[in-house]
Amino acid sequence: MSATERGDRRTDDARREVGARREAGGGHEADGGHDPVRVVVVDDASQVRQSLASALGQLSGIDIVGLAGDGLEAVEMVEREQPNVVVMDLRMPRMDGIQATRIVAARQPDTAVLVLSAYGDESLVIEALMAGARGYLLKGTRATELADAIIGAAGGQARIAGPVTRPVLERLVDALGQERETRKAAEEARAAIERLNERQQQFVTMAAHELRTPVTALLGSLATLERLLQPERVSPEELDLLVACTRQARRLSRLVEDLMVVADQGRGGVTVNPRKVGVSQSVSAVVADLDHLGSERVKVTAAPELVAWTDPDRLGQVLTNVVRNALQYSPPDTPVEVVAGAVPDMIEVAVADRGPGIPAEKMEHLFDRFGRPGPSAAGLGVGLWTVRELLEAMEGTITVERNDDGGSTFRIAVPAAR
Repeated sequence: MSATERGDRRTDDARREVGARREAGGGHEADGGHDPVRVVVVDDASQVRQSLASALGQLSGIDIVGLAGDGLEAVEMVEREQPNVVVMDLRMPRMDGIQATRIVAARQPDTAVLVLSAYGDESLVIEALMAGARGYLLKGTRATELADAIIGAAGGQARIAGPVTRPVLERLVDALGQERETRKAAEEARAAIERLNERQQQFVTMAAHELRTPVTALLGSLATLERLLQPERVSPEELDLLVACTRQARRLSRLVEDLMVVADQGRGGVTVNPRKVGVSQSVSAVVADLDHLGSERVKVTAAPELVAWTDPDRLGQVLTNVVRNALQYSPPDTPVEVVAGAVPDMIEVAVADRGPGIPAEKMEHLFDRFGRPGPSAAGLGVGLWTVRELLEAMEGTITVERNDDGGSTFRIAVPAAR
């Protein structure tokens, strides 16, 4: 037997009992010994609540255990009397019936609230039902019909007055239709985003692999050309062009490596090969490769005994991205400080700059894929996302904070070697 069928049977039994009591005139308790339904009547008009109490009190099976003049008094009375049903008015001073219903439904889930109001607007009916009311009747309802609704509410059934049932159902049907349309639109948007992400991932993977080989060859050719050229046979202008070509090729190589991380992540995760790594040596190698950005601006403080357990190539990629980012977004005459130290079980590298800092509203999305760290950012905006992905693969972390004197500090942490 379902819960609904059990509720219907309890309600039918209660109604038959009340009918039997009425015929027998046996007061509040029938021969079966069942307790009457305990009821609290709530209405701000004293004449109305007295009239309701008098009419209901004459019917067998109902016991009026309290009268309240507003919602606040009703809440207190329900907690004290523990009634089965509350007959609740809506428009009342201090606390209205909607708020009182919400409190009673939350605090006394075994007490049913039956709204009895002069207002039949469907919005009020829906609001009352959403607050937890078991039913909604209009004032002027016959006492016997009200008593029948009270018995039904005590048995777990709901009752809505006939004049307001149709507009309420129409309102609910409209709401369900809108909800279905919204859900359908959300599903279509999610599917479109998934298709877009898949195509984006396919493009990145293809571009990274197609670019990696020619860029590697270009860097090798430029390095060979630098070795073969004799300084006395090359003009300063030609040498500057060669240096500029090498610099841009290295920049393109770093971008390809970032794209490779995106491709690896799309294929199921970034691979790392951890081993013991001297942190001071890694930082020094990154600073020495800064070329035109200016290694002289970077102030390094790192003890030689700091040893991490991480992937040296991936760590170099992380430090390169963060240090170059600090140099790019800070004034050219200001230093960038790199401080490495030991924290419990980790090695931390802090990179602090004197730039304008990162606006608070951009902090949340700073490490998003294809995001941009600053208003004048160049490139595809995968650098900081790459940093986070690489560190997560190495069981490390990265955080960022605003400096009191301007600028930002990125804190990179990787596991310490044991």
